[in-house]
Amino acid sequence: MGKKVKIVRIVDVTELGRAGGKATAANRTTEQRAAYGRMMAAARWAGHKAKRPVSSRRPAAKAKK
Repeated sequence: MGKKVKIVRIVDVTELGRAGGKATAANRTTEQRAAYGRMMAAARWAGHKAKRPVSSRRPAAKAKK
């Protein structure tokens, strides 16, 4: 038959992710957290723009004379 597996403890995966983010933020300075936030926001927008090519975006409004 197959190997026996001993289950030690069942852990909710979301708990691990939340703890990691808090620990990382606690070890950074305010400036480092702000820079990381800007970098992540830019990455989110880059992903959004990649899904929506420039040609499909609404054209800029024309200036009135």
